[in-house]
Amino acid sequence: MPSIKENILSKGETINETYEIQFFIGEGSFGEVYRVKHKYLGMQVMKVFKEEYVNKTDIETVTKEAKILSKLTHPNIVRVFETNLFVRGDKKYFFITMGFVSGETLTQLLARKIQLPMPVALSIQNDLLAGLKFVQEQKKPIVHRDISTDNILLSYEKDKPIAMLSDFGLAQS
Repeated sequence: MPSIKENILSKGETINETYEIQFFIGEGSFGEVYRVKHKYLGMQVMKVFKEEYVNKTDIETVTKEAKILSKLTHPNIVRVFETNLFVRGDKKYFFITMGFVSGETLTQLLARKIQLPMPVALSIQNDLLAGLKFVQEQKKPIVHRDISTDNILLSYEKDKPIAMLSDFGLAQS
């Protein structure tokens, strides 16, 4: 019988006296994703990098890019708030926090819909192009390098879906 994998963090746990873990969202090859409640700023998402990812990645480059992204504010880009670490025992865990988007990925929407209505598809495309244009026009232009339907989040907080580009993990300026 296979053993159940334990997550890095648990519900109710507090990180750096600032982030309360609400629940586990999912994981990818880079690490685990949690919804967290920031002490002052409300709901956010925390990506905690797996040890294997940190060992094969230049973590300084990742944190440097996160710092650049934290200075960007645009309605079609998921906001990065912080890059930091916490220590548990003798292990360091690096993480990035970003805005919480109440919605779904474009992948999830496309799994539910065989075909998107043309106005919705064009609206999503326009949102993405606006976000990409914004990062390209920075003093040091940013190239995303991992645009996929999994990295396009759809927010349903307004009267129409707003597409937001996320996961700049491979981005470079």
